[in-house]
Amino acid sequence: MNPELPTTTPPPLIQREFSPNPRYREIFEGLLRHPKELARALETSGMRVPLRLSMIALLSFLVYGLILGCFAKQQQFWAAPLKISAGMIFASLICFPSLYVFSTLAGGKFSPKLLCTYLAGSLALMGLLLLGFAPAVWIFAESTNSLGFMGFLALIAWMISFGFAIRFLRVASTAQGATQSGPMIVWAIVFCLVTLQLSTSLRPILGRSEHFLQLNEKRFFLQHWVESMPLSLDEAADQTSSRNGQRSIDTTAPESTTPSPENSSNPFLEK
Repeated sequence: MNPELPTTTPPPLIQREFSPNPRYREIFEGLLRHPKELARALETSGMRVPLRLSMIALLSFLVYGLILGCFAKQQQFWAAPLKISAGMIFASLICFPSLYVFSTLAGGKFSPKLLCTYLAGSLALMGLLLLGFAPAVWIFAESTNSLGFMGFLALIAWMISFGFAIRFLRVASTAQGATQSGPMIVWAIVFCLVTLQLSTSLRPILGRSEHFLQLNEKRFFLQHWVESMPLSLDEAADQTSSRNGQRSIDTTAPESTTPSPENSSNPFLEK
């Protein structure tokens, strides 16, 4: 008979513990390696931690916007970072009330402050992941002229980072007692659609234009993507310029064609 081999049990996993007010280094490690433990530590955090998370998110979006601005250059060096950062701030503000409602429907017990901290943490994680994609995006921004490919590449990086950010929110909601994932998925879809529509409403972000914004022309983001996919950077700029020129002609009041009394021929006034 074969002798029985002694069974060994693996050592228990040591959970990472974070201080109530983690520093930037701890935040980086927690977001990337230990999101569950960080989410629990944020329950007792002070006001400095949400500010640090918001600062990480803001700086990350600014840097990623600068990388996208390298594609069209010119004014997009400052316009693209400003639009991406302002768009994410605006999207977060208008979607925060619905996040509170859906997180409550999921069974989570959040205070507004804690939920704001978790939202800032998810945006910080999204920004850090976008920074990870930034070198690859910069290579193509400097080497290609295809607006469609650059838009597709930026969208892929955005959606992957967005997925991990939503996962952090789901982990945080589970730590707060949430038992359902459906409401959070619904909110994630709504938030994603808002950010994608803002990328069109705040256009151009990748292309060039004589105007900072194109708010006088309403477009759905799918329509804008389909029309922009086959264009190069120069073709998109020419198309935008011609569209703006045509709009200015259409909005100009036509000259009056009513003849003046001096030039009209009236038989009753003739001698």
